[in-house]
Amino acid sequence: MPRQRKDFLLNPVVITIVVVIAVVAAFNFYQNMTRMNQLENQIEKVKNKIAQAEAENEKLKTQLENSHSNEYIEEVAREKLGLVKPGEKMFIPVAKEKKSNSDKSE
Repeated sequence: MPRQRKDFLLNPVVITIVVVIAVVAAFNFYQNMTRMNQLENQIEKVKNKIAQAEAENEKLKTQLENSHSNEYIEEVAREKLGLVKPGEKMFIPVAKEKKSNSDKSE
């Protein structure tokens, strides 16, 4: 009996079946690892987006809390609306224009 079992394991059909099963298992393992890495990358991206959204949320909460203060209202009026207090002068910086080639030749 031991002799027949050894012959069975050395049979080319059995060896071929075992090799095919091993190749399929290795291929599935590789696909699963690749998919798992992709999912981990997606999770990391979502975590980063969540962190950014939470930071933006905190910033907006702070702005909302400060929106009723006189300093914040004055800052918005000066920066966004261009308003000045009586007696103040507003200066607007003007960028210098580059001379064109036709102006240089004259």
